Amino acid sequence: MYIRTRLALWLLLILVVFLVTFSAIVFGLTRGFLLANLQSELQQRANLIAVAISQNADTSQSKVQPLLDGFAAQNLDYYLQVQDQQGTVLARSANLANRTLTLSRAAIAAQQVGRVTVGQTSFLVYGRSIRVNGQLWGYVLVGHPAETSDLTLKLLPTALLAGILITLVLAGVLVWLLVRRAMRPLEQLAATASEIAIASDHSLRLQPQGPPDEINRLAQTINGMLQSLEDAYKQVQEVNSLQRHFLADVSHELRTPLTIMLSSLDLLRKEGGTDPDFQVAALENIRGEAERMARLVTQLLILARTDAGATFTREPLLVVELILEVCRQVCPTESGTILETRGLEQIEDAVVLGNADYLKQLFLILLENAFKYTPDGGRVEVIGTLNENTVTITIADTGIGITSVDLSRIFDRFYRADNARFRSGMGLGLSIARSIAEQHSGTITVESTVGEGSRFTVTLPLLNYAPSNDRENTGVPTHFASINQQIVFD
Repeated sequence: MYIRTRLALWLLLILVVFLVTFSAIVFGLTRGFLLANLQSELQQRANLIAVAISQNADTSQSKVQPLLDGFAAQNLDYYLQVQDQQGTVLARSANLANRTLTLSRAAIAAQQVGRVTVGQTSFLVYGRSIRVNGQLWGYVLVGHPAETSDLTLKLLPTALLAGILITLVLAGVLVWLLVRRAMRPLEQLAATASEIAIASDHSLRLQPQGPPDEINRLAQTINGMLQSLEDAYKQVQEVNSLQRHFLADVSHELRTPLTIMLSSLDLLRKEGGTDPDFQVAALENIRGEAERMARLVTQLLILARTDAGATFTREPLLVVELILEVCRQVCPTESGTILETRGLEQIEDAVVLGNADYLKQLFLILLENAFKYTPDGGRVEVIGTLNENTVTITIADTGIGITSVDLSRIFDRFYRADNARFRSGMGLGLSIARSIAEQHSGTITVESTVGEGSRFTVTLPLLNYAPSNDRENTGVPTHFASINQQIVFD
């Protein structure tokens, strides 16, 4: 059943209850008013006759009868009768003929209106005592046909019922039209929503019309939901696109070293070990590609563990040892690129609580990116700074830089800046780096200027700080290399 039908029926039911209650009240009030008015008329006429008889010295029938006939002639609906104390009729109005009205003395004394039947006629009778010279002389009875008031009371329910039916018919039509008019905007909203669902076009919107009522607010709410769905759909599409690019990049990144390794192995098999120098170069080449693949797989494993919320073991680590080891692992570029370290002597005693593999991966990602996007003859710097409770490692380069548009999104997964697409990559490195920093309660920030270079700063909380003379008490191995060195790859 349509909601407009249910609403119309509910309104009609409420109207029926209201009309029935109202009619019952009207009937009760009308019935009481008619009976009270009739009783008042009977009392008034009985009092007038009683006073007229008591003031007349002659109370014979010849004097009383004309008096009764005069009163009855004024209103034929009233019947008059005078009787003595024993109930003997002394006089009666002409319209009463030979009929006799009866009423008990108790009813007369209580001034009550009684209902009596005389012949085929039912009368409402009221009695009043008559006193002559202070003595009870008799009683006057005034009657009125009950059928007059009964007919009125019988016709009143019929009239009320007819009024209720007519009102219900008119109200039903009016309510149906009003409800239909009120529900029409909802029908339009439903039709528009259905069109949007069929078209699968999340850019379409409902067009609310009319005053800013509940339906208008509902339309605005639905539009807000459609906007959210459109944004979510765009995000899903973007993620799907990024995942497709990611799979293609992963395939490319894995296929390239595998191809090189297989080619080197084929050459080794053909040479048969006759050229020792060639064997050494081929094995070094294979090792380098294997390490490249290992780093790629490590990044993917870190990404998977991060998504799964997996925990990792932590231990006290000397930050400077991690930095120097990463510097040695970075693959050299084809042309000369200078790697400088500054300020590492300040952090040689800095100890953090973390995972060595994860932190190495963090600095490898930043350092490899610095070399990847720094042109020939450029410079990459690794700068250490010790603060009160933190240690800061900054990796700066003189590379291509990052635009302001891309700067806010470079840590997003799968995202790659437009000016960085000339290099192979999957857009995962910086996302993994930030995740590792956050897992170690640290932060990673970036500053960059297009054409001048970028600065990535990693800040990690210190576990403790011990001078080099007391280092044997910390359980941390002593430093093994000199600081402030300059490394040139050529």
